[in-house]
Amino acid sequence: RVGWAGASQHHGDLELLRGVVEATAAEVDWVFFGMCPDFLRPYARETHDGVPFDAYPAELASLELDLAVAPLEQNRFNEAKSSLRILEYGALGWPVVCTDIEPYRGAPVRRVPNRPRAWIEAIRERVHDLDAAAEEGDRLREWVWANGMLEDHLDRWLSALHPGGGV
Repeated sequence: RVGWAGASQHHGDLELLRGVVEATAAEVDWVFFGMCPDFLRPYARETHDGVPFDAYPAELASLELDLAVAPLEQNRFNEAKSSLRILEYGALGWPVVCTDIEPYRGAPVRRVPNRPRAWIEAIRERVHDLDAAAEEGDRLREWVWANGMLEDHLDRWLSALHPGGGV
């Protein structure tokens, strides 16, 4: 089970995976949560509509993915994003293949250039060795707990939000 979660503003990000999903649809069950554009629907094993904010964590966890993907178009907006999607996937212990882009650097994930062949190879490596993929997911979960909990890094957030002090 290989999956993605996101909303309609990520249409361009999913466009990056068009050929990847087509090439791997006979090998994996593709799962889309929140949005699945028409061009991917013929290849999707499951689609899940968006849910209210308070139901999101449970619905995301219910996908029970073996591998999560996080494609991002290379642009200035995406370079300035947070690593929220990696934190969400990692909290669930899912290994991640993602775009090699600034917000995702530093996390123990498989970063790839936005080229179909690179995505396909990275996905196949993981789905053909689910034990190794699960270990990657465990490492990511540990990384999230060590580095992604706000209460453990509140001082850094506050200094970034109020660089002159005065909180």
